[in-house]
Amino acid sequence: MLSWISNRVHLMIKHKIGFLLLAAGSSSRMRGKDKLLQEIDGVPQIERILRQVLQLKFPVFVTVPATDTKRKSIISKTNATIIEVHNSKLGMGHSIAEGIGEITKNYDFLSLAICPSDLPDLKMGSINHLINYFFKSPEMICRPVARGSENVGHPVIFPKKYFEELKSIRGDSGARNIIQKNKRAVNLYNTDDVSYFLDLDTPEEFTNWMKRTNG
Repeated sequence: MLSWISNRVHLMIKHKIGFLLLAAGSSSRMRGKDKLLQEIDGVPQIERILRQVLQLKFPVFVTVPATDTKRKSIISKTNATIIEVHNSKLGMGHSIAEGIGEITKNYDFLSLAICPSDLPDLKMGSINHLINYFFKSPEMICRPVARGSENVGHPVIFPKKYFEELKSIRGDSGARNIIQKNKRAVNLYNTDDVSYFLDLDTPEEFTNWMKRTNG
């Protein structure tokens, strides 16, 4: 069961696209630290990526563990809508399914972008480029791929026809099985922009990334 915390009230309004940010993970590889609360230039990572996404001026939703007051406190100060996930330990797939389920009760989106919250370099411009590419073939799933490789990244944008499948996924593989099953319906956005692919899962990755960033 989920509960909503929102500073806006919406009826069933049709939107071209919405954004689901996944922030219900346990940071299990961070050895006791919460990677979404790690500060970068004095700003927690969850707030850092939210600042970029919210610049795009469409509805933004964030899944969080129901008991995580620290993450919720940060998100509640923005215009994003919090979706509390009560069984977040069931994995990313469960969080996606619960998030999509709650969103579709209140909105009629034509598409949804889904993205983890631990991409420290992802900027508004990069997200906007991906969305513009998606709308060239809006009936297809769209995801970034590193040019000349098979390295795929986030966000991934799904047309409305996949929402029911997304609501049924379970486990920790996210939407990977849906993408695999519909490979011919995936439109890959070839790019040299590394911000789609860099996520930070361990203290060492954070330390090394900070060293590279601060040069």
